Amino acid sequence: MKYDVVIGLEIHAELSTQSKIFCECAQQFGGEPNTRCCPKCVALPGALPVLNQAAIKYAVIAGLCLNCHINEYSAFDRKNYFYPDLPKAYQISQFYFPICENGFVEINGKKIRINRIHLEEDAGKLIHDDIQGISLADYNRSSVPLIEIVTEPDITSGEEARAFTEEVVARLRYAGVCDAKMEEGSLRCDVNISLKPKGAKEFGTRAEIKNLNSFKSIVRAVDYEIKRQSDILDRGAKVKQETRRFNDSNGKTVSMRSKEEADDYRYFPDPDIPAVLIDKTKILEIKESIPAMPAERKKIYVEDYGIPEADADLILTQKEYSDFFNETAKYLDNYRGAASLFVVELFRIINDKGYEGEFKFSPEQFVKLVKMLDEDKITKAAQKKILWLMFDSGKDPEIIAKENNLLTVRDVEGVQEAVRAAIETNSKAVSQYREGVEKVFGFLMGQVMRQVGKSASPDLVREELLKALKG
Repeated sequence: MKYDVVIGLEIHAELSTQSKIFCECAQQFGGEPNTRCCPKCVALPGALPVLNQAAIKYAVIAGLCLNCHINEYSAFDRKNYFYPDLPKAYQISQFYFPICENGFVEINGKKIRINRIHLEEDAGKLIHDDIQGISLADYNRSSVPLIEIVTEPDITSGEEARAFTEEVVARLRYAGVCDAKMEEGSLRCDVNISLKPKGAKEFGTRAEIKNLNSFKSIVRAVDYEIKRQSDILDRGAKVKQETRRFNDSNGKTVSMRSKEEADDYRYFPDPDIPAVLIDKTKILEIKESIPAMPAERKKIYVEDYGIPEADADLILTQKEYSDFFNETAKYLDNYRGAASLFVVELFRIINDKGYEGEFKFSPEQFVKLVKMLDEDKITKAAQKKILWLMFDSGKDPEIIAKENNLLTVRDVEGVQEAVRAAIETNSKAVSQYREGVEKVFGFLMGQVMRQVGKSASPDLVREELLKALKG
């Protein structure tokens, strides 16, 4: 039997605030267990939460980036459940009145709807020691601010789920509200998936796959679950409603717990935290402060600057790269040349040496290097070498070129002599060129360049060689 796949996502993203959502403790990854805690995050008696205003602002920014309506009134609730990583035995979240609703993200021309985005606190972390047979609780992560992005069941494949998550991650990173380091747990994804007979209106029984922490895992987990549920339905059996986890080693999902009915979290308004009120003027002010998103930048790169789409995509892989390139674009017209140098040579250096979040050289220096080639002051080989030296030292490219004898030499007489020698010793290639076989010109250029050296101007060599071949 053929089936329709129905998928909804819940993406949990930690906000990049300096402190936690309800206390002053540092919001940082790692550290010695239980060293970034206070009476508020571990819920000691009498400790009351104080709302971090930056978390509210970041949630609004996230909502605006994902085309959501921002509610002027939102409020916090207590979500009650018992688990060792939750010291209060309830989680402060938003249930009845979320901060953002009714958004969407367009993927390949299809709108994936977002039901809501709500703010909540993260739980702690359990560390299981199988040797001693115990579990230890680390509350450093407790009370870290989270947003949960909940989609409508509009997704129909693992690849579509991946594309949606990648786009959300890119927007959150560009907006500066979440670093989305999935390997560190600052962004996790839950997948709700069910199958129904092709064309049927009623949804099938869903399974929830928890805490997927890579784009690849999302695709693999969904693909496995589609096969697992299809096999069950083909046998005439029923899919159980349950929570499952994905085993990255063998590519399978395994059952964690059954979920016969919706969990009864006994939500009620948190009496310690006032409602959040945001007026339209403040929302507009926040909206105007948001930097351009990747899709907007890509349109400028491709349509206005004439940069190949593949090069534009590479520049956009990190906001820092795109910001740097945007600065260079203010000072030059040869956008394609700058983009080529960026994605070919600079990326090669980054892959070899790593990237620490900023370059030692400035956009103006990078532009100067691009123009030095355009103005025939250096050769392409020299440009590559200068860029490597700039990456290490941050020195001006002209100074590097002078110090390393990399400036182009325009020795007309020397070039003419080399051209004459190349024509005399390669008579067959010369005859072929004069008979219309133009591809041998590159060979003759190489013969001349070998004699005059890499510092000679290629434009000058080309010019003198063409003259001689026509003579």
